[in-house]
Amino acid sequence: MKDHPVRNSIYNVYFSPTKATQKIAYEVADAIAADRDLTSIAINLTKPKSRPVRAGGQENDVFLFAFPVYSGRVPAVLIDCIDQFEGDGAKAVVVGVYGNRHYDDALLEAADLLGERGFKVIAAGAFIGEHSMAPRVGAGRPDADDLAVAAQFGHDVAALIEQGATETPAIKGNRPYRDGMPDTGARPATTDACTKCGICVKLCPMGIIDADDPAQVADGCLQCNACVKGCPQDAKRFEGEQAAAIVAMLEGNCLERKEPELFL
Repeated sequence: MKDHPVRNSIYNVYFSPTKATQKIAYEVADAIAADRDLTSIAINLTKPKSRPVRAGGQENDVFLFAFPVYSGRVPAVLIDCIDQFEGDGAKAVVVGVYGNRHYDDALLEAADLLGERGFKVIAAGAFIGEHSMAPRVGAGRPDADDLAVAAQFGHDVAALIEQGATETPAIKGNRPYRDGMPDTGARPATTDACTKCGICVKLCPMGIIDADDPAQVADGCLQCNACVKGCPQDAKRFEGEQAAAIVAMLEGNCLERKEPELFL
């Protein structure tokens, strides 16, 4: 595990298999860093070898925790990571990126988990990204308007810090949290178009795609679709009745544009 002991910094900590969360995280973190004259430290939790990592802060540091929302919850793969975080009074900001359905209890859950680790959560934001399973849902998100909102959110957070804010705002969500994503054993299929280039192997945040035979995918798939979106041959896809039903539900109910929700 790696230590990141730099003080007077903003820690931009994110998990982002398809880059949508990363885009939002950098907009928010860069705005806070500029306004507060902080050193920005990026900690990317996406790749398996980057987890877990000890990270945290001191009283004058800011800790941004950004993640994609999976089934209305914080991705289960990040819970062990959060257990390694140490707040020590640092102010924290929660950012969740969801696929235009709903973020449900994810922001509240993240705020609770960080609070338990000694952080003072002073703000949270729910942003929209293209849905991993249904590209028509949230297509092209985050877009320029989303990124502008994210940057302004960062400036507003910096202003809160200047004012000495320490209280957690009223964040939408419920306790107990909704059930998380069930383990259905779903995993992407691989077509004959696969050239074994290895791109999907490198992109998989769980490290479960076989390097010698990328058609072999072990248990533990998050259905993040990083391999699907990143394959230059379009050789990876989710197939079958279950995947089709999920896409149909999302396209039937979630095409109307949603806007970011901010809690300050």
